[in-house]
Amino acid sequence: MNEKISIIADTGCDLDERFIYDHNVKLIPFRIISDDGHEYRDRFDISAQDVVKLLENHDLKTSLPAIEDITKVFDKVKSEGYDHVIVITISSKLSGTFSTISMIAKNYKELKISVVDSLTLSMAEGFLVMDACEMAESGVDFDDIVKKIEIKRSSVKAYFVLDTLKHLKKSGRMPEAAFRLSEILNIKPIFTIKEGYISLESVSLGKKHALKVLEKKLDPNATKCAVAYTGSKNEAELFAKRFSKDITTYYLGPALSLHGGKGIVGLIYAKETS
Repeated sequence: MNEKISIIADTGCDLDERFIYDHNVKLIPFRIISDDGHEYRDRFDISAQDVVKLLENHDLKTSLPAIEDITKVFDKVKSEGYDHVIVITISSKLSGTFSTISMIAKNYKELKISVVDSLTLSMAEGFLVMDACEMAESGVDFDDIVKKIEIKRSSVKAYFVLDTLKHLKKSGRMPEAAFRLSEILNIKPIFTIKEGYISLESVSLGKKHALKVLEKKLDPNATKCAVAYTGSKNEAELFAKRFSKDITTYYLGPALSLHGGKGIVGLIYAKETS
């Protein structure tokens, strides 16, 4: 039996519009809520760049995708004749998106749906979506794609240097005294994703040193690699040129940028799994 497989992701995957269009990936948007009462659908109503600009003068927070946005996507794939669906979501340790989509998926008995928790975010999640698309288009069976994506989760890595901690302080995630000390010492933290959580990897004195540390994180056996940024595109491109590999640069989405603000530089890569 031929399986017509649709790949769905939340907007936390940070994949570019060209890939989304070329592979007919359906996106479920996070909601971004501003302290002025405005609500936006990530990527549909507001760009990643505009989120960071808005953050300079407003308190913002991300919220779960709206139920109607989730059902709209499932209805769309059903109308396009798909009978199998793989949804890849941002880490369930960081958001309730996985649980919400899993609950709504139960209402679509006519579709065989598997919701996969990426246990990561941003382009690390995006790389899993890319692999799922490649396998689906190559005729790999639905169940095998799901199993392979779950295995591949351990082979994607993500590291991010934060240029400022003021947004962490503003959100209550960092004490005032610790923030002041970090500003005085010019401390730049490097965060990673471990077991689905955002975790402090190390700290550096100054961004220059932090980027040197970040550079060393790249595995020489990486098959996919990207550099994320929320500040200067030139800074990101210069950092990407330190590597001999072909590296994509992209503007980091709000799943992380709301907590780090302007000046983030990230390194994300994937390796082949055995």
